[in-house]
Amino acid sequence: MKTDLTDKQRQALEHVERARSAGMRLSDYARAHGVGIRSIYESMVALRKKGLLTKPMTRGESAFVAVRVKPVVQAVPVSVGSPGGLICRLRIGGVLIECAQWPPAPWVTALATGQSDATS
Repeated sequence: MKTDLTDKQRQALEHVERARSAGMRLSDYARAHGVGIRSIYESMVALRKKGLLTKPMTRGESAFVAVRVKPVVQAVPVSVGSPGGLICRLRIGGVLIECAQWPPAPWVTALATGQSDATS
């Protein structure tokens, strides 16, 4: 992924990594090294779109997500391992997927992470 970066984006990524490793704010790093902060910020937009940078959390944000646990309404007994029985049951949101054999791991990963192409 880093091979399709422009020189400007590559330099911006290096500056961001150096500032992080030095424990400095990017603006302080740019000022100390005589680098134009505006060009770094502009390149960071493209780097975030390519998934090479994550957006930093702002003050008041939390890495935790609020979760509400609901009780299972009524579980249907399943005979696991018997002929014609279920081997795997996946509940994702309001969708229940029942499998007669173990699904391929890449498919489950794509489904769980919300990737757009979990059909194969």
